[in-house]
Amino acid sequence: MWLCEQITGNRKTYGMNLIGGVRRDITPEMKPKILEVVNRLEKEWLKLIEAIVGDTPLMMRLKGVGVLKQEDAISYCVTGPTARGSGVPIDSRVDHPYAAYGDLVPKKKVQEDGDILARTIVRLEETLDSIRLVRQGIQELPEGPIMADIPEEIPPGLEGIRVVEAPRGESMHYVLTGEDNRPYRWKVRAPTYMNLESIPVMIQGLELADVPIAIASYDPCFSCTERLEVVDRHSGKIRIYTYDELIQLSRDKRDR
Repeated sequence: MWLCEQITGNRKTYGMNLIGGVRRDITPEMKPKILEVVNRLEKEWLKLIEAIVGDTPLMMRLKGVGVLKQEDAISYCVTGPTARGSGVPIDSRVDHPYAAYGDLVPKKKVQEDGDILARTIVRLEETLDSIRLVRQGIQELPEGPIMADIPEEIPPGLEGIRVVEAPRGESMHYVLTGEDNRPYRWKVRAPTYMNLESIPVMIQGLELADVPIAIASYDPCFSCTERLEVVDRHSGKIRIYTYDELIQLSRDKRDR
């Protein structure tokens, strides 16, 4: 967190990413400190891996528990470590490279067993690979501008779609531009939205005590799956509000 503060100005809420680039550059003076921290983290992480795989009671809780077979992972379209833990070798950074991933190529970490242990090992190995990528990025960091030229006015009617690899898996964003230099439509599909669907298969036949760790093993973010509908409780009909109606409702509430 102290290193993040040096790089971004904040220990937790970084605010580094901007449309077209980043807010701050990494200076030559920062590089030795970054490498020092990741070297220390790597040593600690290797000790953690050794402790986990050598813990017999832990292996009894993880191995062969919460199994998601490869065919089920494909059928439910799960993503990220959940998919890779079930032998599905997908990773948006490799399959559809973006940003710097044409130069910094991650190594897909895949396990075949599909159980909680497999998903755990995938994440442990991916952390080590992330450290490798940080080292490579620091060593090969080019000089130059940190922001691309972005036009001030974006015409309406343009569509954009992009899939990126978030820690939980594929995160998809779709945008349709509108008038007044604003988005007209914006849709996000977070990875939990897909991974959540596989839970009934993953926990089928488990002891109750194993259910929480099986669910936790795919690292859910339930707020990512929330959707809202306005339903008339008398007629059961769904009401769709226009933009102007929403603005008026917000003003009415403020005036009260």
